Amino acid sequence: MKLADIVRKGSDTLYTLLLRFSAPLQSWGSESMYDRRETDYMPTKSGVTGMLAAALGRRRDEPAEDLAGLFFGVRVDLPGTRLEDFQITHMGDKLNANLSERVYLSDAIFLVGLGCEDIVFLRNIESALRNPGFSLFLGRKSCPPTLPLVLGIREAGLESALNEEEWLVPEWRRKSLFRFTKEIPLRIVVDGRIGDAVKKDVPISFSPFRREYRYRYMRELPAKIVTQGMFPVSTGHDPMMELR
Repeated sequence: MKLADIVRKGSDTLYTLLLRFSAPLQSWGSESMYDRRETDYMPTKSGVTGMLAAALGRRRDEPAEDLAGLFFGVRVDLPGTRLEDFQITHMGDKLNANLSERVYLSDAIFLVGLGCEDIVFLRNIESALRNPGFSLFLGRKSCPPTLPLVLGIREAGLESALNEEEWLVPEWRRKSLFRFTKEIPLRIVVDGRIGDAVKKDVPISFSPFRREYRYRYMRELPAKIVTQGMFPVSTGHDPMMELR
């Protein structure tokens, strides 16, 4: 099914594969150029499509139109903080060392949804993500994901699945997040036929000799609100809690 067909159906897609993106570092650059490599504030469709292609064992010069055609959405469960890093690359004896900047999101957590009517296709992707053909990373090779990456397939449209899934922030972190507020809005952004913004991050070709991308519309949904009263408060102390 083509992207236009998926977007036209929108939330009517019957199945949604949910992924958890959490790691010490993530980086989702859609407009980076030259020696400064920026990051977006949430996963890009090109980055996630590249991850799916890697899981399926596809090489960069193989087509990924079927993966780019999935209805795509992100819920920001924890935005993380920006972290800038400087790297020096040695260019050889005849050239000067090259200084470049890399920007990351530190300790962010995202719920990513992939909607489709074809449950067999989603199951193949789910299986590949659990047993990937190539290494998986969250935007850059220096950013491997933590587990669990795959949350499973939900029999629901993308918008419903993103809204209904439990908040992914672990219990030990929630208390500090509610220190100065009683409710936290979780931003939700999905593909749309029309939308609030456009982004050039739909891959046409991943080939290193001819990388191409096209635009897509992005639509912002009403945020999911989590409140302090939704979660029980634990008074016990568990010294191993942060390792879970």
